[in-house]
Amino acid sequence: MIGEDRTRRLTVAGVIVSAHALAIFALLLAHPHAEQHRLDKPVQVRFVESTRPVPKWSPPEVRSVVTPHIAMPPVPETPIVEAPVLAESEHAITTPVQIAAMKSSTPQDNSPRLISTVEYVREPVPHYPPQSRKLREQGLVVLRVLIDEKGAACSIEVETSSGHERLDHAAREAVSRAAFRPYVEDGFPRRAFVLIPIEFSLNHSTA
Repeated sequence: MIGEDRTRRLTVAGVIVSAHALAIFALLLAHPHAEQHRLDKPVQVRFVESTRPVPKWSPPEVRSVVTPHIAMPPVPETPIVEAPVLAESEHAITTPVQIAAMKSSTPQDNSPRLISTVEYVREPVPHYPPQSRKLREQGLVVLRVLIDEKGAACSIEVETSSGHERLDHAAREAVSRAAFRPYVEDGFPRRAFVLIPIEFSLNHSTA
């Protein structure tokens, strides 16, 4: 009885060992095919879009700077200087003027006035041309002179000729070297026309 029981146990153990050996052998045979099968199977790649939100760029905040108000200094007023009223000179000349030809003007009118009296700061000294003296040329030259605000003769024209070109030229040269007091109206100097007679006579001591 004891011998039969031992034989049965050995037989069962042998069967178990054989079964394990067969299982291991079967795994060894199946492994290369499984590995090959896994390598032959195509690999699928799928890109997954990131769901993390991208921060949006925004410009930095600009702060307004308020400049304090600076008070500007007041503009000084231009002083009004009144020209002195000049006394009438003893060397003033007076020529007849056609009053009807003068145009009425307003204080805003800057056109030259036609005046009948002018005062000299430096009187004109005419020089008698030697050729005219030799030829005994004589005559009266009336010049139309425009005197500016500073008292200078800025325009000299022959209003009435003496009949001799040399005498007319000598008269203009004399007046161009003269200096005048400016014409004053409402306390302001302004331009003015005046008629100036220059006489050339051999009976007078003309230079």
